[in-house]
Amino acid sequence: MPNRHRADLAPPDHPHPPSEPDREEAQRLLERYRAARERRTVWESHWQECYDHALPNGQPFRGVGTPGDRRVDRLFDGTAPDAVEQLAASLLSELTPPWSRWFGFQPGPALTGAERDRVAPMLDRAAGLVQAHFDRSNFAVEAHQAFLDLVTVGTACLLMEEAAPGGESALRFTAVPLAEAVLEEGPDGRLDATFRRSEATLAQLRHRFPAAALPDAVERGGADEPDRRFPLVEAVLPDGLAYRWGVVLDSGLADPSWLAQGRFAQSPFVNFRWLKAPGETYGRSPVMKALPDIKTANKVVELVLKNASIAVTGIWQARDLYFPMVA
Repeated sequence: MPNRHRADLAPPDHPHPPSEPDREEAQRLLERYRAARERRTVWESHWQECYDHALPNGQPFRGVGTPGDRRVDRLFDGTAPDAVEQLAASLLSELTPPWSRWFGFQPGPALTGAERDRVAPMLDRAAGLVQAHFDRSNFAVEAHQAFLDLVTVGTACLLMEEAAPGGESALRFTAVPLAEAVLEEGPDGRLDATFRRSEATLAQLRHRFPAAALPDAVERGGADEPDRRFPLVEAVLPDGLAYRWGVVLDSGLADPSWLAQGRFAQSPFVNFRWLKAPGETYGRSPVMKALPDIKTANKVVELVLKNASIAVTGIWQARDLYFPMVA
């Protein structure tokens, strides 16, 4: 199970200043991330248009947005947002229904009949325990958000982590907005390389990476402005039969530096697509296919409302009786 809180994934307890090879490796990772992000820029205007008309509360690609701000000023018809929510809810109820057994474990074909009979009850019990952890976690909420992204823009990213000890569930999930996720397709056609750009304050950096050696400029900047947020790039990249994980601080105040590194047997990011066109990395969605009809319906309702406003208030013409005086 991916766990980004184990000691073997963090820097040493006594961090030392980053060496030149470390800085060069961190810089190469950032260059790979920027190249992958540059390749996806052609998608962003299309994605934003889909969000504007079908999921206006999604995280925007233009700017950072403000939590709680109004994003429906250009929306006059609610058919598309309702349809997106209904399809996402149907996917959740049909594929991963909450509080229902939607997966199971069974013996493999290599076992004999007697071995299968002996192992099957233990696997069924194990499946019940895992299902209970899913039910007590935030999986249903985050999976529904991921399905909303899938239906709207055709690509979704779901992050699975191990929760802190003592919680109700051993699992914690996060639906990563596509505005933060940058993906690469591997030779086998899977989205197995994931970059995620986020921001954190100095206090959050110290809490998440307590053993990391932060640059002096970042320490001073965070001390002067406690609410200042510093960019960081997290990457999970295939490395042979495993995955290499790393987080690079890209503050702009100092050279890029590693905050943490480690390896996973499996990637904690689950990336999936609705429909894949040949030669494309990101998926295409039902909203993309119906976008011309969605925009037409939205414009028709807008014109109907404008016409109703004219019919109610009328169009008035006034005569200007002002005559300028000639000296």
